[in-house]
Amino acid sequence: MPATLTRTVADSVTVHTYTAPEHGWRVNSHLIELPSQLILVDAQLTIGYAQEVRSIAARLGKPITRLYISHAHPDHFVGASVFDAPTYALASQRELINCSGDVRIERGYRYTPGHENAGEVHARPVDEVVEPGIEEIDGVRFEFLAPVEAETTEQLAIGLPAQQILLAQDVLYHRVHLFIGEHAFDTWEKAIDSLSTMPYDIVLPGHGGPGDRRLYASNREYLDVARTAYAAATGPTDLTRRLEAAYPSYGGKAMQGLQNFYLFPDG
Repeated sequence: MPATLTRTVADSVTVHTYTAPEHGWRVNSHLIELPSQLILVDAQLTIGYAQEVRSIAARLGKPITRLYISHAHPDHFVGASVFDAPTYALASQRELINCSGDVRIERGYRYTPGHENAGEVHARPVDEVVEPGIEEIDGVRFEFLAPVEAETTEQLAIGLPAQQILLAQDVLYHRVHLFIGEHAFDTWEKAIDSLSTMPYDIVLPGHGGPGDRRLYASNREYLDVARTAYAAATGPTDLTRRLEAAYPSYGGKAMQGLQNFYLFPDG
């Protein structure tokens, strides 16, 4: 699958979503275009893909004033060094990136075909902490949320209440295999349930194209299938086979090596 760029327009705000190719885990970077500036959410798995996002921003002709990093998985923070804007993350995720970012990058590349010889890549430290709550930026209201124990221990999701847009990041995926490396099936479903009660009709996931409220049901279904597959699997190869058989058209297969590292630490 090649990289894609989609636009979500609502009430004078446009969100430009860059979805990386399969080699980049189909991860999203969102450029939120406000009247006078751009807010970037997540920075890609590789420097090259981050540079593509920077080129898109340059064509829009507005400065990136903030870069929010949703969580400490490498596909969301590796490309931060490409951007000059101050970076923000939740306190727990800032600590993880600042203390172990390079280890996370090395491990992610080691278990991703084609990245194992990427050369020397270092994590940019996160500058600032973002707290859950409401903030107005350039006349637009932002709601910062911190879902817990979903794909990872804690992550940042961002709502635009007036536009009814939710940047759910890795609480939700769209036609991409979920990263179940932390096998938090039950609590992840609770995080999905919590977001589903909020009044957001346009849902932008962390991986795959923009969607709507139907993503809540499709992600719950995937977690149920993955829970059963993991319980029955005899090892990493068998789990991969089961998931790909259940969802043959889904992207995100490049993530499965890292996922299996965590699920099957003994090989």
